Amino acid sequence: MRNIRSLADQIRDELKGKEQPEKEITKKVSEEAEASKPKSSRKVKADPHEEQAAAFFQAIEDFKPKYSEKSMIRLDARTINLLKRIKLTKNIDMNRFIVYSLHRYLEQHPWLAEHIQETIKNTEL
Repeated sequence: MRNIRSLADQIRDELKGKEQPEKEITKKVSEEAEASKPKSSRKVKADPHEEQAAAFFQAIEDFKPKYSEKSMIRLDARTINLLKRIKLTKNIDMNRFIVYSLHRYLEQHPWLAEHIQETIKNTEL
């Protein structure tokens, strides 16, 4: 059993020894190729919404919701995929994003809460 392990270790060591010089050679070649390329005069366009996105995500990170109730909501696949991508890229929890968005929506439409309250008053139970 020891012979098999030592043989495997020897092969592994040989492969590692071969990989390291190859990596250094390919790194040097790629650096030389980049240096020999003419510099492009075209400038990369910045995302016009970059500042808005940064401010939006910073506001979500600063938002501290107070969770006191649990509620299961159903979402379509497209929304779930978007929320998952936001979680991966910005590390923002799906629940925090949803609660923040709902709070912002209600702030932008203050008449909605009043309308719901009036509807409840006028509804006969």
